Amino acid sequence: MESELAQAIVTLGVAEQIEIPLVISGMVSSTLGWHSLPYACVPAKLDGRSFIFQDLLIAGRNVRLVSGLRTECDVMRGEETELVGIFSSPERQVLSEHCVVILPGTHSKHVYLRNGNIIDFTTFLTGELYQILRSNSTLGLPGESTFATEPFLVGVQTSRQLGLSAALFKTRSRNVLGHLPANHTTAFLSGALIGAELSTLKGIVTKTIVLAASEELSRPYALALSELLPEIEVVRIPAPEMNIATVPGHALLLTYP
Repeated sequence: MESELAQAIVTLGVAEQIEIPLVISGMVSSTLGWHSLPYACVPAKLDGRSFIFQDLLIAGRNVRLVSGLRTECDVMRGEETELVGIFSSPERQVLSEHCVVILPGTHSKHVYLRNGNIIDFTTFLTGELYQILRSNSTLGLPGESTFATEPFLVGVQTSRQLGLSAALFKTRSRNVLGHLPANHTTAFLSGALIGAELSTLKGIVTKTIVLAASEELSRPYALALSELLPEIEVVRIPAPEMNIATVPGHALLLTYP
């Protein structure tokens, strides 16, 4: 790991500037990573001051590792630092008084914020299931696929009505029976998976959902939210901001002793 880290620093062109500190979050501090750190527990301050840090001196450079977060039965590593960055501005701090943050991805997170604290979160295997089902199941079809709003929303509604397992099979049966073109099966599949994930929010007590997603995922999640939870305001974090959310997060985490 240290040799890869040294090479990355050389690539950045700052190898000689050892006075520049380095912050690393995510899986690097897991049991599968470089230096294992215990998870910090929720509730946790959204400014990150209650996270667990380990400071190292590597080749004369100060390196800070950041822990993940845990509940009684769930864990995250990396997303907590993105949250620190997203909510570091004063206007976002107002939102953190009472909202749910959705962080789509391979392992999507729903994070519950109250009074500037992370109080709970739930992980969904949505992205990983999508990839597995597309490439290693009877639901994957050869050829090009295109995103289309109508089959996506039908998938959202199908999983809400029938549950995830039945909705997944409809990806195949609707295609076999001629109701779903082959190039729209992935849109339906995506809708079924995202719809099942977001259906868990039905009845949630909140006025605001913050959607913090990449450009690729922002549109389908926003569509599904408008279909399933039209009464709740959705604040979308711009994708370019999400791409660098870890940077202001790391900068703030460096200020703590």
